[in-house]
Amino acid sequence: MRIFFFTLFSVVNQLGNTAKKLVILCIVILITVLIFYISIPFVFMGAAAPFFVIHNHDITSHEVMVEVFDQQNKSIVNETYRLEPESDLSRARPLSLQFHREKREYTFKVTMDKQITNTVKMEIPHSHTLVDIRLYSKNYESGEIVPIFMEIAEVV
Repeated sequence: MRIFFFTLFSVVNQLGNTAKKLVILCIVILITVLIFYISIPFVFMGAAAPFFVIHNHDITSHEVMVEVFDQQNKSIVNETYRLEPESDLSRARPLSLQFHREKREYTFKVTMDKQITNTVKMEIPHSHTLVDIRLYSKNYESGEIVPIFMEIAEVV
């Protein structure tokens, strides 16, 4: 990076006065456009949503291991959490995923208490969508308790 600025400074010094101003103006415009490209989505839509949220609906504590793989089956997240009864936990979106604007598919593998595992492929449309992981939640259609349930949730 240092070499780049040194080279740029050397080139600008060799130019005439009008050419120097033109090069500096182009650099300032380029930097301004780049800043707007990155910041405009935050102004209108806010910061990115968490990557996932885990809700423990049970009356006992649980150890939860979450593994997330991208489309190339590369591990993005591999962490273990301890959730107290009726508590929630959110995991911030990795920096590399905060700025994507296109749909991406991830595989979520959630293991509870080293016994129960649920693996689901999820398509996350943009950075304002999260994966909602629920432990021992009630299925409203059937009325039964589901040990691990995952769904996409939109943050508004």
